[in-house]
Amino acid sequence: MPISRIETLDDDRLEPYRHLRTRNLTRFSQRFIAESRPLVQRLLESDYEVESVLVDEDHLEDAMRWIPPEVSILLISHEWVDELLGFHFHRGFLACGVRKKQPGWREVLESAQSRTDWTGVVAIGIQDPENLGVTLRNAAAFGIRDCFLGPGTADPLSRRVLRVSMGTALRVHLIEVHEIESFLIASHEAKIQSLATSLQEPSVPLEGFRRSGPLMILLGNEAVGLPPEVQEQATHRIKMSMELGTDSLNVSVAGGIVMHYMTRLA
Repeated sequence: MPISRIETLDDDRLEPYRHLRTRNLTRFSQRFIAESRPLVQRLLESDYEVESVLVDEDHLEDAMRWIPPEVSILLISHEWVDELLGFHFHRGFLACGVRKKQPGWREVLESAQSRTDWTGVVAIGIQDPENLGVTLRNAAAFGIRDCFLGPGTADPLSRRVLRVSMGTALRVHLIEVHEIESFLIASHEAKIQSLATSLQEPSVPLEGFRRSGPLMILLGNEAVGLPPEVQEQATHRIKMSMELGTDSLNVSVAGGIVMHYMTRLA
């Protein structure tokens, strides 16, 4: 196990971990951070490349039990951890992962059109990391591997999304979609149903909908929902009846209900 003891906070290998409270590695950095032992473990179990694991020296003995021998460990003094990260951190482990190339959406749709039980999820403008994290966790829980990320959607590998998803974001395909209109046209040409969650009419009750072949679930922004043009382009609209004066459900809750329902109908 290659272990390098950090002798100075100026060490260039620490750059991905520096000042995490005020700085987040984005889609464009080609890296991401997993924090805490459970998330680092799930990163190591995934097919993502791991650049390094940062270990608080107080946790080295534990690290030796479960970090694979080929993984590079940066060992840092306990007293330096908070200064490096920019906040109090007591979980002992962080890791820097390398973002991988994801399949293109055209490739995924081409494969999906021949699978009658295929279900995909499309997040459009879901900006809150917690909502996106729960949505990805729901998708993984119900066996939905293909998760499309439309314009305005949060970074699926940000620290907060990864934490809320409990690392399940590492188990699904995270497919960027920049042109939703072209994407939906192509999906319809491939005979894939698109299901918009909407309270606008005409919408059919969730329990009254019957799927017929491959299907994708469209989920919209927390505040305004799906854009009107997306709702109009979808092949179907579904709604859930609300009681006690409730206007709607949180997008991640509604999405979870629809995912469960649709995957059980496949």
